Amino acid sequence: MPSSKKSHGGNHVLTGGWLRVEGADGGPRFQFFGDHLLLAGYGADAGNCRPQQCRPCTAGPFSLESTFAGNNTFGVGPSVVGGTYYQAISYAGTLHITGSGQLANTSPYTDARKSRAVVIAPFELTGNLIGLDGPEGVQDKPELFDVTLKGSGIAIVELELDPSSTKERLYNFRDVTYNITHFRMPKM
Repeated sequence: MPSSKKSHGGNHVLTGGWLRVEGADGGPRFQFFGDHLLLAGYGADAGNCRPQQCRPCTAGPFSLESTFAGNNTFGVGPSVVGGTYYQAISYAGTLHITGSGQLANTSPYTDARKSRAVVIAPFELTGNLIGLDGPEGVQDKPELFDVTLKGSGIAIVELELDPSSTKERLYNFRDVTYNITHFRMPKM
């Protein structure tokens, strides 16, 4: 069982993991990995996820920029920080994601499986997460850790064809996954 005093923290470069947002009103779920670091959370309040604002959007430049912030509303989950395991904590903090891609004009299909568009683009993530001792929503909880995070990777955004779409193809947000990876997109 963790003690109620603040421990660990510091700066961490993420080496793997993901952050995922599903649906127009969904909040982030995440799993982040780094040296002596594992952070996992779900049930967070929705943030300002720019891809979610595609309701509808058209072909052209596509922003991945997003900010997720919460004071005791960033979800709950397990974590390992500096060799200490925390079974169930709640999170506070702020995460910023920057990046952009291109939504291409795709061929019009009537088959629902082919009526999606995908944007794949690089991103960078910065911010901090604070581990709080106790369930989400309870105020005045002891702070267990505060970690500064930095990472990068490839985002995959899935969009669905808007039913009102005619000649100009319109799309609506389905989901986005920000994958922390060392993979780099080729120059296009």
